[in-house]
Order: sequence, then structure tokens, then C-alpha cells
Amino acid sequence: MVGRIKNLSSGNRSGYIHAENGQTVYFGSSEVWEHDIALLTVGQAVSFELQPGDWPKAANVHLYENATRPAEKPEGAVQLRYLGFEQAANIRTFRFQVVMPGDDTRIYLVKADLALFLKHHVGIQEGPALCLQMLGTESGAACFQNLLQQTPLTEEHILAHVASKVAAAARKAIRRRPRIVRHAVPAHNGADPGEFRPR
Repeated sequence: MVGRIKNLSSGNRSGYIHAENGQTVYFGSSEVWEHDIALLTVGQAVSFELQPGDWPKAANVHLYENATRPAEKPEGAVQLRYLGFEQAANIRTFRFQVVMPGDDTRIYLVKADLALFLKHHVGIQEGPALCLQMLGTESGAACFQNLLQQTPLTEEHILAHVASKVAAAARKAIRRRPRIVRHAVPAHNGADPGEFRPR
């Protein structure tokens, strides 16, 4: 199925897709292809698989290559493009191209120790989203003026990410709390319902 990104969380890169059939479908960051997660923007065309269930949910989310309309990007915003990664021993270096307002382009490297991902039970596919969160995409160009072009992804960043996921799961659980359905007590053999006692 094909749709376009309707809403996108800058923190964990989850959001909603407006599908071509008119449905609004939720997707989590773990359902997005690793090399596409940093490229998602509002308005971006994506392809996905619709999962069965009461709540529409997308899986296997990736960029739709045959899209004819470009993704909507706010003017003057910093644009990030995930270029991939290199790995040496237990250190993975994520590479990002950052396009500043005025077309100033820079390459940022974020080094991550994979042992921290294992320690805190974070999937390695969440690495690019964690890096984006750390780079502070919402802060705009001013953020990138002060950052080193090579920076580590620390344990504090990963703990903050884990905490945000726990909070999001708690909010989702509250929304999914089942409703209590009360049934009327039937009358028994023509007796007054107020006198009816269950066996």
C-alpha cells in the first residue's frame, strides 16, 4: 500500500501515514527500513504493509521510489540525509549530510558503541533515529553551528530514548483501556426486575 507521511515525531520518528485508501495508519520507528528512517519528512511518499487488527498499523515502511510529488519541507529548515554507516569492531559510525539554510552542506559523523544498545535492549535499527534526536533537528540551524562534526552517541542519549519509548507505551496503554459494558438485568418469569436474583 502507498501513502504519505501525515505526522512525524522528531523524537522517535514514529508517526501517521495518510494512506491512498483514506485511512490514517500509525507506524513505529522499528517498522521503518533503517536506511530510510532519517529521510522521512511530512508529505513524503512511502510504501508499507497494512497489518490486520482493530487499529490500523503499518509495517515494512520505506520510501516510495515512484513518487511524483516531492516531500513537503518547511522553508529555512535544516535538512538531514542519512548516508549509511561504517563499522569497526563494536563501534558503528552513522553518517549524515546536513543541508543548512542557504545550501551550506556538511557531513556529521555520530559514533555509537553497540554494547550500549544491547545493554539497554534497544534495536540497532533505531540507531539513525537516535542520532537524529541527538542532533536536535527541532532546534534548527543554530544547533548545527555549535555541534562538532564528529560526536558520540552517549549512554545518556540512549537512556533518554528508552524513557521516551516507555512513556509512549504508557500513553498507548491508557488509550487502549477496554470499556466496561453493562448489561441490563432481564425480567424473570414476568416478575418485577427489581425482585430478580441471579441463581
